[in-house]
Amino acid sequence: SAALPNVKTRTSLGDQAVFEAVLAALGLPRGWRMRLARAFGVEALLSAALQDLGRPAGLSSVDEDASALINASDEAALASHIVTKMKLAGIAPDSGRSPQEIARRMMEKHELTSVRLSPKALSALTEFLSIHVPLRQAPAALSAFAIKSGLALDGALERFGARVEACVAEGLDLSAISYDAAFGRPLDYYTGMVFELFVDGQPKPLVGGGRYDRLLTLLGAASSIPGVGFSVWLDRIEQVAAQ
Repeated sequence: SAALPNVKTRTSLGDQAVFEAVLAALGLPRGWRMRLARAFGVEALLSAALQDLGRPAGLSSVDEDASALINASDEAALASHIVTKMKLAGIAPDSGRSPQEIARRMMEKHELTSVRLSPKALSALTEFLSIHVPLRQAPAALSAFAIKSGLALDGALERFGARVEACVAEGLDLSAISYDAAFGRPLDYYTGMVFELFVDGQPKPLVGGGRYDRLLTLLGAASSIPGVGFSVWLDRIEQVAAQ
């Protein structure tokens, strides 16, 4: 805004940590939390995932022995079973994905197809994603949602409130920032607040970023290392400045 003094901007802000806390409080297993986290911020993907969560559980297409091992969560035995099936079919176990990788993926797919949210839980998740308020009102709106839905979100909401107060302490104009519970940046490494800054009337952001404490572990770090950053589209800023 300082570089474009005559341009009115707005900022959309979401919070990956709050979103993930809601998913955990609803009792979704890791596979579903990962799928929804990857869809967070992409309306079409998120809508498709929510539709799948509301459908009746699908039937497994694997053989009975594999199905029993999947239901028993015995990944090692499932991998051995896959080796046997591959040999019977004349396929070398090292010809593509390893039997262990195939077994892991089969178990993840089974988890996704077998878990469904109750209508009440799905309604709560949909209601959460519909929260879109000025940032100053967001802590109260989230607290009201947690009470109404009966979800234990105290820790996540306390940390979110502290982040909002930090924004106030830094002198940010909260009237130009809106909190959108369905807004996210669909990359696995984001862990906290995420944002995009727009010029009014323009569909594409000028700046976007957030907190990504998972980034360096995905790149090989042994433990989580806090990180915050953003990207700037200089060509878009140049276009706005020239108008």
